[in-house]
Amino acid sequence: MALITDSEIKVPKYKGAYAIIIAILSIGIPIQIFPFIWLLSSSLKGIRDIFELPPRLIPKEFHFENYTQVFKLIPLGHYFYNTFLIAALTIAIQVSISILAAFALSKLKPKGSKYILLFFLATMMIPNEATMIPTYLVMRRFPITGWNLINTPWAVVLPWSAWAWAILLLKGFFDGLPDELFDAAKIDGASTMQVLISVMLPLSTPIIAIVVLQTFLAVYQQFAFPLIMMPDSKAWTITVAIYNMESSGNFGWHLIMVLLVYATIPMLIVFLFAQKYLVQGIKLTGIKG
Repeated sequence: MALITDSEIKVPKYKGAYAIIIAILSIGIPIQIFPFIWLLSSSLKGIRDIFELPPRLIPKEFHFENYTQVFKLIPLGHYFYNTFLIAALTIAIQVSISILAAFALSKLKPKGSKYILLFFLATMMIPNEATMIPTYLVMRRFPITGWNLINTPWAVVLPWSAWAWAILLLKGFFDGLPDELFDAAKIDGASTMQVLISVMLPLSTPIIAIVVLQTFLAVYQQFAFPLIMMPDSKAWTITVAIYNMESSGNFGWHLIMVLLVYATIPMLIVFLFAQKYLVQGIKLTGIKG
């Protein structure tokens, strides 16, 4: 068996910095994870055990029936359906618009494209709270048609159908793709849409996955917009439902914790399935030149 000499052993540089990072993570990770552990623990307690002093991390008695009881008290499946429907419609429309806009600004470069980019950047500086009331008025009487979209999924989907962040992110990625690919496909007789679909999109899978993931998380966690745009209980999303259950005073905190656990599960599942593309997207967007 060949011996490994000292010269062949690779010692990582900046060992002190690595040690500091590991120490910080060793302290920070438990702090971040503990609220989720407490949430899970509280969801398995009785209605009075949550307020027990001193508090217990491990319940005296495990009440697994809490997880089935919420389905008997509220139409939880319907609230999840509303949430996923809004997320799916928003992703389909927003990603399509963002890809087309980013491709046009990156490769077609229409006149005034710099001013269009400045406009997109300006919209990102306006807080959502400043646009809620105008958006509500628009959704209550939609232009041209006069339709009242309040209490429908479109009242939340349409305001989120264009996201400047997604357009700028995709444009930055398209800028990194060689123009020779676009020119070669055009010489071969491909139309602009064919170039986009057959050449650009297959190369952009990781960054599109990032946009889809971030859009889903942003829409799924939305609270203020669905609360204002869909006040009818039949149209509630999961976040609005949890808020109203807590505000009613008729829902025990142990069941509120169960609802929060259920609301967390879809985000964890999406992240687990998308983490491969998430890492690839971070690498690709972090490489310059």
